[in-house]
Amino acid sequence: MKKLVSLFLAAMLAAMAFAGCAGSGTTKDIPAADSGAEASYTIALVPQQVGIPYFETSNDWAQKAGDDLGCTVIYTGPTSGDAAAQANIIQDLITKQVDCIAVSPLDSSAIAPVLKQAQDEGILVITWDSDIDDTSLRKMYVNCSTEQLLGEHLMQRLAHYMGEEGEYAIITSVLTAQNCSAWAKFATEYQEANYPNMTRVAYEPCDDDQAKAYSITQNMMTAYPNLQGVLGVTSTAPSSAAQAVREAGKSGEIIVTGVVEASVSREYLLDGSMQEANIWHPGKLGYLTIFTAMTLLNGDTLTDKQDIPQVGLVNVVDDQVIMTELLDITAENVNEYDF
Repeated sequence: MKKLVSLFLAAMLAAMAFAGCAGSGTTKDIPAADSGAEASYTIALVPQQVGIPYFETSNDWAQKAGDDLGCTVIYTGPTSGDAAAQANIIQDLITKQVDCIAVSPLDSSAIAPVLKQAQDEGILVITWDSDIDDTSLRKMYVNCSTEQLLGEHLMQRLAHYMGEEGEYAIITSVLTAQNCSAWAKFATEYQEANYPNMTRVAYEPCDDDQAKAYSITQNMMTAYPNLQGVLGVTSTAPSSAAQAVREAGKSGEIIVTGVVEASVSREYLLDGSMQEANIWHPGKLGYLTIFTAMTLLNGDTLTDKQDIPQVGLVNVVDDQVIMTELLDITAENVNEYDF
């Protein structure tokens, strides 16, 4: 809720009245901002893990959105794929009484209790990048793409480079990450329905740890000597897989594609150890998250086909706002991207 500090009794009474309006503790009770008041909202952007280039780029643009929209953006999250740590961070944000918590959940069950507590405290809760199973615990989900569209697209691109045949493996984040799990599911289903000469031989979580993703790829190349493709559905996986493939002298022999930023994939795309990076713009996702939070805090709504500054056109379907741009990054165009 708004935090208004005033030396005048009238303003104090107005603030108390506002708190009474939000007393039922649900995000739906947050009223429109008074255009005559000097509102200052604090929005917490909680990634699955800090230090990963993908989320750091999201934060850079989120901070820009905060400057553009006149709000404070706190960026905080676990330093590893630790769901309990993420829950503890959210608990701390509740204590600080931020106005909005925007979280990319690592594990729905682990953070469900603290998200319910945040709602009970009158804090707006939204998800971004990844959703939570119990959607009643958040007001809106800021989505990079529909899960089915992205999952199928990832498989189409991998199959293209594999010639639609051969053994492949998928490296995911943590098994409880809703978004990565959904992309892998739709990718596999699309393969089974459309590329009968392809076979998935492994599905491994790397816990968003680059060293682990590298080790997993090494082990898979040993366990499956006919391996011809690796699809990374978390941004730490493709570059690590490409490094392992390159060091094994199998660049181009084992295809590597997946969700990863241009900056991280550049050297591997250019030397041929990775064939393609498939991603949306993570910075635009961060900007859209803050824009969405501010829209809801002000009591407004987003509309389908709305043109968002710095982001572009979005789709709004029920309680999701969805980016519409997917990027296929190759050796030929990688230098066009600055993230």
